Amino acid sequence: MPAKNPVHKDVRALRRGIMILEALAEHGWAKPVDLAKFTGIDRSSVYRIAGTLEQLGFVTRRQEDGAFALSQKVRMIAAGVRTDELIIEQISSILADLTQEISWPSDLAIFSGGEVVIQASTHALSPITFHRATVGQARSLLDTALGRAIMMVLTDDELDAAIDFAGRAYARNSKEPDRAAIAHMNTRYRETGYAWSVGSVDENVSAIAVGFRAKSGLVGAVNIVFFRRVLSPSQAAERYLEALRGCVEKIAVLDATTRRHLKWS
Repeated sequence: MPAKNPVHKDVRALRRGIMILEALAEHGWAKPVDLAKFTGIDRSSVYRIAGTLEQLGFVTRRQEDGAFALSQKVRMIAAGVRTDELIIEQISSILADLTQEISWPSDLAIFSGGEVVIQASTHALSPITFHRATVGQARSLLDTALGRAIMMVLTDDELDAAIDFAGRAYARNSKEPDRAAIAHMNTRYRETGYAWSVGSVDENVSAIAVGFRAKSGLVGAVNIVFFRRVLSPSQAAERYLEALRGCVEKIAVLDATTRRHLKWS
């Protein structure tokens, strides 16, 4: 029988090519002899690999002394890495720390284009999980802890527009959302400092959530989900709200810091 976790053979040439690209990114223009010193790759291999990278358009060669440097093509590829994707990658680590601390799983949702969409999750990491495949799923703005936590950080004008958008696709019934009830609910969540829901996605599951608005403009929320037969939202908040708020604070700072450092010259 084939092994369940086959070990893929290392592609040595690819590894060496990446090492040369990394060396050029760190040192700038460099001759093959210098690249050999920086990477530990023998000079003849450096010539072959750098020559291949030149043919592919990833490096350029200076005629005067044969030195190499990264090309504009590399910059274009790097620029194609979306900042929010880099942020989500780092947020996942913060969520993992939260789940390691409290055991219950968490989701990060971002509010964009009028929709609440889960971008990161620790269900696969938690020993107490419910739904492993949550990333990419949309959540109700009006009915879920994530959506309600996001409403807490919206301005009045933004909230009006968000309710209009949510009302057009409101899943529970065909009636217009009760704006007075939503406003009352939102005031209550702001007073407690967190939002909650009971059985909104799964009848057996409850959640608490805290919203954030980062300096970069990113708006979202992080939840903690748990079995409703084990904890009530108030009990969960009593135990975990401090850790949840700490997680959100780290995310807000990380988002602003990451965007400051990703400015291409």
